[in-house]
Amino acid sequence: METWKQCVKMKLPNGKVVDILADVFSEMTKWIQTNAESPESGGYTVGYKHSETDNITLENVSHPFPMDVKSRVHFKIMDKSHKRYLYQAEKGKSYYMGVWHTHPQAIPEPSIIDWNDWYGTLECDRTACDYVFFLIAGTEAVRVWVGDFKNNKITEIFECEKEGGLYKNI
Repeated sequence: METWKQCVKMKLPNGKVVDILADVFSEMTKWIQTNAESPESGGYTVGYKHSETDNITLENVSHPFPMDVKSRVHFKIMDKSHKRYLYQAEKGKSYYMGVWHTHPQAIPEPSIIDWNDWYGTLECDRTACDYVFFLIAGTEAVRVWVGDFKNNKITEIFECEKEGGLYKNI
């Protein structure tokens, strides 16, 4: 969890990079399912595409609100506060980029419900870039998938290679 306190660079399928800022991880860790009573939680992810490099930054996430549907193994965004969150983010030039949620597993595995929801999202939603991001936070790791609007494929992405604690030339 210590690495969740810093920006993480991940390689996208098109060879570009997504920077996931520490604020994203910081907010998600507040909702980690650490005990048997902790419900699944989630929200929207916001960020932007850099006009000069086509790299992407995910800079923040919404958190669960009272009207969201939450159980141990299910989360559904229902509260209108998420839409207000997106509206406020747009005022700051940060846009809808995808969704995140927690799982009660150390290393989270997407469920069939997740896959079906993600493919539905890929068909219906649009973001500020060529991808929609799906993050799942487990108790020990966060995994990230991207849905590609051009080919309708969903692929897991991984952190860029490091050398001596620094990212190699990307």
